[in-house]
Amino acid sequence: MLRDGKNWCVLTTYKENYSLLSAFVSYYRRHYGIENFLMLCGLSGSRTHASLKELISRKLKAAAAPDDQAQSTRRKRALTVSEFVGDGFVLWAASYAAADFTSEVDFHDLKVELHQWADEFLPVQITRTLAPDNDEFLHVKNPRSLESLDRLGFHFVDVVPSPVWPPDKLRFSLQGWYYRRQAQPRFKHGGGLALAIAKRLGRGLEHSSCKTFYFDRTRLKDYTVWHHGTDNSLSSCFAVNRHLDQPERCGEILRDTACGYHLAMTCQEHFLSERLRLFSRLQTDLNKKPVHDTQQSPETTNHQLAIRTFDRFIRESRFPTFTDDFLLPYLQEG
Repeated sequence: MLRDGKNWCVLTTYKENYSLLSAFVSYYRRHYGIENFLMLCGLSGSRTHASLKELISRKLKAAAAPDDQAQSTRRKRALTVSEFVGDGFVLWAASYAAADFTSEVDFHDLKVELHQWADEFLPVQITRTLAPDNDEFLHVKNPRSLESLDRLGFHFVDVVPSPVWPPDKLRFSLQGWYYRRQAQPRFKHGGGLALAIAKRLGRGLEHSSCKTFYFDRTRLKDYTVWHHGTDNSLSSCFAVNRHLDQPERCGEILRDTACGYHLAMTCQEHFLSERLRLFSRLQTDLNKKPVHDTQQSPETTNHQLAIRTFDRFIRESRFPTFTDDFLLPYLQEG
């Protein structure tokens, strides 16, 4: 654990996708010892701030302060903030009105705006921040190693969906966003031959989905708390590349260095009930639409097409996988 978790805060965003909330807070609380959390919550549909408070109190067994705070961003976006006190942690939930559909470009601008507000809102004693997505569980064997670092690169692995959730075993693909890569033409049409060729050229993994995280709070001001890629940072990506023929050995390397466990598609039910409602497009649609497309993709609006997409590209990884149950205790608590 960190020597002083009071100096750290975990920031993340939510929009109706609270299925991993208990595990997320429990993990960063118990593994790192972080004592502060800030949730930036978009409210759409029938969700109100009052219902959000009830949900958080129930899931985290945390008491909410009786009075809410009225806040606003520099762009005059209205926020309602509640403070929760749990067993050894404080959590702030800041909610704002959100549309049912938000394009990727608009969501990026929104996060920049919210992170600027967060820097102005957080207590001054918080000097270090960690800003993963709410389905990202960043792991280092020794959390204290972060105290002397400005940044750290994490090799990202994606959970392979389970028939039921939580499962008895957790299986991860060594290729982050493996379903996106499997949907690329050379894999979609080339089958096993394409995978064999890819393994010879570049050892079969791409690291564009991996992330480098920065820990100084001042990074919030200009939204540079992370970037995709780890080639200019301390990273385990290339150590993994050398042992792809031994997936379990890769798992050992990641547990000893820096790994981003990405729980994006936990099961088909999660995929259909949350991912399709909350995202303008799926990673499997990247090859058919511009990266910054402002319209919803066919996979997010056509239920039967979504199921076929899940079965073809998401249900199983064509890339090497390994079993790692490190997160199971946290997931089973929720």
